[in-house]
Amino acid sequence: MLSLRIAALTLLAAPLCQAEETPKHLGPVTGIAVVGSQIYSVSQAGIFREAKRLAKPPFRVMAMAAGGPLLLLGGGQPAASGEVAVYDTNGGSLAKLRLSDDLVYSVAVSPDGKTAAAAMADGRVLTLAFPDLAPGSVTEANRHEAIVRAVAFSPDGQWLASAGLDGLVLLTPRKPKAKPIVLADHSGGVESLAFAPDSRQLATGSRDSRVRLHSIEGRLLRTFQGVGEPPDATGFGQAPRVLCLDWSEAGLIGGTSTGYVFRLPSGQGNWQPLHRNQAGPVYSVGQAHGQIVAGKTGQVFQLAEPAK
Repeated sequence: MLSLRIAALTLLAAPLCQAEETPKHLGPVTGIAVVGSQIYSVSQAGIFREAKRLAKPPFRVMAMAAGGPLLLLGGGQPAASGEVAVYDTNGGSLAKLRLSDDLVYSVAVSPDGKTAAAAMADGRVLTLAFPDLAPGSVTEANRHEAIVRAVAFSPDGQWLASAGLDGLVLLTPRKPKAKPIVLADHSGGVESLAFAPDSRQLATGSRDSRVRLHSIEGRLLRTFQGVGEPPDATGFGQAPRVLCLDWSEAGLIGGTSTGYVFRLPSGQGNWQPLHRNQAGPVYSVGQAHGQIVAGKTGQVFQLAEPAK
């Protein structure tokens, strides 16, 4: 009689086990990183390599950056904590540090792999030792008057740039006591930035639907207007926001709040829409192996790199 009961329980339990779903992205995919031949992405559901979840950090992840074979995450809990963490590419947790009482919105790792930077909700731009995240190494590199939405090191390691919702971009030489070059050309909060591969230019994307290109000395070179505006736009309502940028040897691309993945020409011409996600914003983009990788709500999708 006991064996019959066990068999019945096994039959009842089987459908429940079969019903378990493979973990998937939840909410906005806020970060994409390429390490070697692998593509990593992150959302509230955790860190993913392709479609496999590797780990679920103990805080809401807002950003991710690659530092050699390691991944730097930033996030926290709104109005409660701002945290950074380092994971290996198999999902192993290596270090974690609380930085503040509000979110970390963006992170970056210097090209030499020794320094991390964090963009803070309280307006600070912090640097610290990577990958150990030693508390004693935390230094305030700059300060904005509003939320800092993006931070990046130049590929040559000589500059640190930050973008804030105060409408400013701070471009700072990585030298002792160096003062930043203040770029104040945008008419709205600045959401994103990216250095050119040769470190000679900086692209910044804003809530005013513009992408501006500056020389590394801070001179305005070019402005792309109406980035992300649909063909049927009436000119009324909120302007598209340029939420993310990525600049590689293949070119300068980005994503907007209106769902566009776009490309900006190196010569003459206007912004070029490559794809539109009608369901919502494109929060993150990356380029790897002839592909454009983009993150939206709950999903990562890939596009073939178009011919120049």
